[in-house]
Amino acid sequence: MNQKEHGIEGKAQVGENRATDIFGAVRMGYLVVGSRKLDAWKQFLTEAIGLHLAHEAPGELAFRMDEHARRLIIEEDPAEDAIAVGWELDDESVLRVILDRLEAKGVKVDFVDDEVAARRGVESLHRFAGPKGMSIELFTRPLLVERPLEIPGTGFNIGAAGMGHMSFMSREPERSIAFWQDLFDARISDRIELSAGRSVILDVTFLRVNQRHHSIAIAATRGMSIDFFRTRVQHVNLEVATLDDLSSTYERCKALGYRFARSVGQHPNDKELSFYVVTPSGFDLEIGWDALAVDEVTWQPGKTYPNMSTWGHDIPGMFSSDLSFSHLIRGARSLTKTEFLPW
Repeated sequence: MNQKEHGIEGKAQVGENRATDIFGAVRMGYLVVGSRKLDAWKQFLTEAIGLHLAHEAPGELAFRMDEHARRLIIEEDPAEDAIAVGWELDDESVLRVILDRLEAKGVKVDFVDDEVAARRGVESLHRFAGPKGMSIELFTRPLLVERPLEIPGTGFNIGAAGMGHMSFMSREPERSIAFWQDLFDARISDRIELSAGRSVILDVTFLRVNQRHHSIAIAATRGMSIDFFRTRVQHVNLEVATLDDLSSTYERCKALGYRFARSVGQHPNDKELSFYVVTPSGFDLEIGWDALAVDEVTWQPGKTYPNMSTWGHDIPGMFSSDLSFSHLIRGARSLTKTEFLPW
């Protein structure tokens, strides 16, 4: 593999970079999932979710959602988890700012411009180990495809806001929030506090890097910090184009027998109508519609909501959000582990 430490010629000085706000110049570009269940993922993403299968080879699947050659990539890997996320940047000047920030933090960054980049659907990328060991990959030039999508619905809402959002649980939420603020000049949109059982309170912070209400959500338990989830991500969100797309995707998931983590409901902060379905690797995929786009001129930050949902989002087979025994076991085990953060 042609992989080496790489810098960009003509970099701005670190002092200049820290005075440079790159908010709005970053968006979620692709996600890579490591799994041994490629056949299950193929059926799930094509027949249930309605993505376009762009590439299939031994040990690899790639799916399109728009003109980008690859948006969701499944690679043969035992992780059963998200293993990499690609962030699209406006141009090389934004990339230079971020690379200088990483250099100032002492973070090792690799440059990739061979078949690995092609498998991501980009000309080249820079990558480093991000929170919880997930690879953070930076790119400016996606590979594009003109061929129309072969999908059952209208499409997906992507554009300048990116392909969706990710939600993590963190035992070190302050450091996790600061990571995205330091890296991308992320802004806090708002917070939600909710009960996750008789004695557990969750605080969820929503971070935006562009007009999408949030590209990152970070949840943490109040008091003793524990992590209930086996996977790095608790859920990943994709936003469909129309209400009909949302309802038809829900019906396909139901007809094919996929397990819903939460039924259809609406969030109070981003106003998105959505449901959550369990992926073949065990984390949730949220399919949503009509999420709020933030107006930076009129937005009033700092609001905290007392519930995750205005209505709906019920957990099938449960009367409340009480934690399961497996959640409690994983939470206890998390106390014996160190959560990786790059700085």
